[in-house]
Amino acid sequence: QRWPIGLLLDAVATLAGTGGKQLLRHAALTGKHRYYALGLILTAVIDPIFDVAAYTYAAQSIIAAAAGLVVVWNVLLAPYTLGEALTRERKLGSALIFAGTLLVGVSGSHAEVERTPAQYLSLFARPEACAYYASFAAWIAVCAARLCRVGAGKVERGFLVAAAAGSLGGNTFTTKAASELLASGAADPECDGCPFRSPAFYLLAGCTAATASTALLLLGLVLREHDALFAITVYSGFYILSGALSGNFVMDEKRGRPAASLAAYCAS
Repeated sequence: QRWPIGLLLDAVATLAGTGGKQLLRHAALTGKHRYYALGLILTAVIDPIFDVAAYTYAAQSIIAAAAGLVVVWNVLLAPYTLGEALTRERKLGSALIFAGTLLVGVSGSHAEVERTPAQYLSLFARPEACAYYASFAAWIAVCAARLCRVGAGKVERGFLVAAAAGSLGGNTFTTKAASELLASGAADPECDGCPFRSPAFYLLAGCTAATASTALLLLGLVLREHDALFAITVYSGFYILSGALSGNFVMDEKRGRPAASLAAYCAS
C-alpha cells in the first residue's frame, strides 16, 4: 500500500501552502510586498511539487480530502504568525478535520490504475463526469450571481469568493491524471506510448496550472480583506468537497468499492 506515502507528501504540501497563504495575509496587513513573493514561492512552487508527488501515490479522493490539513496547520500557526484569535470552536473543528483525514486515508480508494492519455480523456467524457461538470458550472453561476449583489468588504462576499476558489481548486482530476502520466513517462521516456508525445498530456497539465493559479488568485483577494482563519477554512472546506466529488464522479474512484467503505468515506 502506497497511500500513506501520498498522505505524508500531502501533509508537507499543505504545510507549505498554509505558510504561503499566511504570508500573503501578512503582506496585505503590513504592506510589505516582499512577503507576497515569499508567499507565492511556497504556494505556487513548493506546495505543487509535493502535491503532484502525492498524487502519484494515492487516489484523488484521498489527497483532495487530506487538503483539510491546511485548516489544522492554519489553526496551529495563525495565532502566533498573524495574531488571530483561536476560538474553542476552531480548535474542535481542526481536531475533527484531522480525525476525518485519517479516516479518509483508511476508507478511501487504494486502487492504482494506469491509463493512457486517450483513456483519461474517455474517462473524463463519461455521462457521469459531464453531469458533474454541469453541476459545478451551475454552482459557480450561483456564486457569481450572488456576488453581483453583495458589496465589497462584506463577510458574505469573502465567503462566496473563498468558496468558489476552493471549489475550483478542488477539481484536481486533471492534476491526478497529469501526475500519473508524468510518472509513467519519466520511468520510460523511450516507450512507444510515452505520454509526453500526446497533446492530451499537455492539455491536462495546462488545465491543472490554470485552475490552480486562478484558485490561488481568488484566495489571495479574499485574504486581503479577511482573516486567514476565516478565508482558508472556507476555501479548504469547499476544496475538500469538490475534490471528493470529482474524484468519485469524474475519476470514478468509487467503482468496485464495498458499501461499508463508501459509507465510512462519506462519514469522514
